[in-house]
Amino acid sequence: MPDPHDYDHAALASLQTRLRPMFERFLTERLAPRTIVVVPGLSLDPDTLAKIDGVRHYEERQLSMLMWLRLPNTRIVFVTSEPLDPVIIDYYLSLVQGVPNAHARARLTLLSAYDSSPVTLTRKILERPRLVARIRAAIGDPSHAHLSVFNATALEAALAVQLGIPLYACDPGLARWGSKSGSREAFRAAGVELADGAEDLRDMDDVAEAIVALRQRNHTLRRCVVKHNEGFSGEGNAVFDFDDMAGPVSLDRVRRELPDRLRCEADNESYEHYAEKFRSLGG
Repeated sequence: MPDPHDYDHAALASLQTRLRPMFERFLTERLAPRTIVVVPGLSLDPDTLAKIDGVRHYEERQLSMLMWLRLPNTRIVFVTSEPLDPVIIDYYLSLVQGVPNAHARARLTLLSAYDSSPVTLTRKILERPRLVARIRAAIGDPSHAHLSVFNATALEAALAVQLGIPLYACDPGLARWGSKSGSREAFRAAGVELADGAEDLRDMDDVAEAIVALRQRNHTLRRCVVKHNEGFSGEGNAVFDFDDMAGPVSLDRVRRELPDRLRCEADNESYEHYAEKFRSLGG
């Protein structure tokens, strides 16, 4: 499979121009035809996802999108890693008000990759050309269809281009501004007050230097938080405790004691693995 990160940026930009007029029509014409392709996978760090209880069920959270079936000319194509239990689908369809259950069910297409591996759902789809073709066939007329996802990365952009429909999400090219470091940079540029700290750290040596600088600016500081740039649900966080470190602290001491003083928030997370992920994700 070609590298999905090499998606056609110009093609995506062209597709995105459809969104505004499409939604202006959707919001004013209740009977306007529309097709929503829902890909509810989490394109996030798989190691962090694996630490979250019940993560295999997270795709089901976007079944709330089925409420759009209350609009009689709306169709939904819902794609999951594994087939969903029909009982779950029946429950959600029972919540759709104003239309018969059978009418709503006829406008719902359920597709699956039949793959329970921890790989993100979007990548699973891109690796299966026949599944992409089935989604495309289920869309019908792409001029009134869009792709709805949990979060947008280059993978989701690549899928939108392959399907020929716009992506209802933030441009993946702007993802930096949603990261920990990018957010701090944006706040600072906008003049928004933010907690003292440092960003764009590359490894634990950078972390140690940032910790020392923090303590030099505030000798009463008792603890500080270290974060992976792309961490979520608190799983990429760790706390450094200055307990029994009186006054200024040396860089050598912080580097030496960092493995013992840094307490990872994720259960069963080791310092070594946390540091390895930090080198990969930054913070």
